[in-house]
Amino acid sequence: MEEALKAPLSKFSTIKIGGEADRLCQPQNVDELVNLVDHLQETGEPWSIVGGGSNLLISSRGVRGTVIRTAFLKDIKSISAETLEAASGTRLPHLAKYAAQMGLAGLEFAVGIPGTVGGAVIMNAGAHGSCIANVLESALVYDSQAGDIKTIPAPELGFVYRNCNLDPSRHVVVSAKFKLTPGSSEEISAKTQANEDYRWRTQPIGWPNLGSTFKNPLPDKSAGFLLDQSGAKELKIGNAAVSSLHANFVINLGGATSEEVTALLGEMKNSVFNTFEIEMTPEWKTMGDFSDIELAAWKKSTNQNQAI
Repeated sequence: MEEALKAPLSKFSTIKIGGEADRLCQPQNVDELVNLVDHLQETGEPWSIVGGGSNLLISSRGVRGTVIRTAFLKDIKSISAETLEAASGTRLPHLAKYAAQMGLAGLEFAVGIPGTVGGAVIMNAGAHGSCIANVLESALVYDSQAGDIKTIPAPELGFVYRNCNLDPSRHVVVSAKFKLTPGSSEEISAKTQANEDYRWRTQPIGWPNLGSTFKNPLPDKSAGFLLDQSGAKELKIGNAAVSSLHANFVINLGGATSEEVTALLGEMKNSVFNTFEIEMTPEWKTMGDFSDIELAAWKKSTNQNQAI
């Protein structure tokens, strides 16, 4: 297992923001992952998990305890003619293309999501009208409090929009099985490629970012539309700015801090509420030493009449 003290986390974040972890551990296999979490739980040392770092804002002030990065756990196995099993650190774009090459449909939507399987299960990642809940058969999960590892069928995970009933401070997704549909490899690959091309055309891929910032608050009104119409594309705090290409993306212009990003999220929320009286909720997770003021962007405003 790779291990480092006072490890800078910004290089493991797609927005290139993050202070030092007291310790960074990168397990090379499932046994190392489970044994590490079990040991940390027994000793009472704080721990947290990083996958692709694509939907996670890490504090510029750092993270106490041990950060576990799952990037080396990336095996993909064919379980049956219709089922693939992928380890928690497997990148979704790689999994989507692998499935297409195998002539298995269902994961085409995932090619534009730069996260990993573990994080995708936790947050029910989705795009292009589909999500993980639509294709997941089961997840192999380690419960750090119970000290056991078990297979949980998808219906028992309580999937909802961008969430499920797993607690990332307690549960560690080890791997996931996906039930897919056999089809033409050429047609599935073409659809996968079209989704990837769409991402490159419509998202600020050239700038460090964390993907979609806010959840869509209404079925017929996307977060991007509401932010765009409220003038949020003009917003910028320090070196954190709203993308001029897509209003639901925050980009790091170079040297941005988590403090600047959280302040910008607050301004984006206010922009939409002042225009539409609609409350926005960030999709991102957070990790590290954030103040209550910084975390206010993840909470509903108590002094406003809620429209939804």
